[in-house]
Amino acid sequence: MQTLSAEQRRFFEQAATTYQSDLAADTGGQAYLTGRGIDPQAAATFRLGVVRRPLTGHEQYTGRLAIPYVTPAGVVNLRFRCLAAHDCAVLNHPKYLSTEGAGTNLFNVLDLKRDSPFICVAEGEINTISLSLAGLPAVGVPGVDAWQKHFSRCLEDFEVIYAFGDGDKAGGKFSSFLARETRARPIRMPNGKDCNDILRDGGAAALRGLIQ
Repeated sequence: MQTLSAEQRRFFEQAATTYQSDLAADTGGQAYLTGRGIDPQAAATFRLGVVRRPLTGHEQYTGRLAIPYVTPAGVVNLRFRCLAAHDCAVLNHPKYLSTEGAGTNLFNVLDLKRDSPFICVAEGEINTISLSLAGLPAVGVPGVDAWQKHFSRCLEDFEVIYAFGDGDKAGGKFSSFLARETRARPIRMPNGKDCNDILRDGGAAALRGLIQ
């Protein structure tokens, strides 16, 4: 597990603050989030932003959605999502980019402190946000390959762990892996759908209904 220096923590905090401020005047970023069911209040809660004034070393992330990894100690990492209206896979263009040189963290660890007998683990940050907005405490990782052994210890005190992989082959692999690693209960997702799709199509009740 990587330990950040005081300077690294200050840099991440400055970046998150700058990009969150940039979102306020970025209609494209706002439209993307609204289309995902994430209103301005929710965006502010998760400190989402857009890179328009990149800090030194972040120039390659210009124009991307900035997703901070916020902990009780502050911002410890950032990931960046493409906002262009194209199919990233077809163009062999990375949809997500991670901060160069940074380690891997659990996303949305603040939900670990919520008063709940269960926790959800989602594939991807937007899906994690979707579950949390629906009232389901959730943490997330970008995918099964990003899982770290010590993440399991963060979940040990919960009575039930739900694994929310996407409704595709990779998502099935994600849920099966978590079932082995953390005794999680895999949630069956509709084919081709993810948590954010369900939030947009059916609202918070539809997401909650998957575990009820």
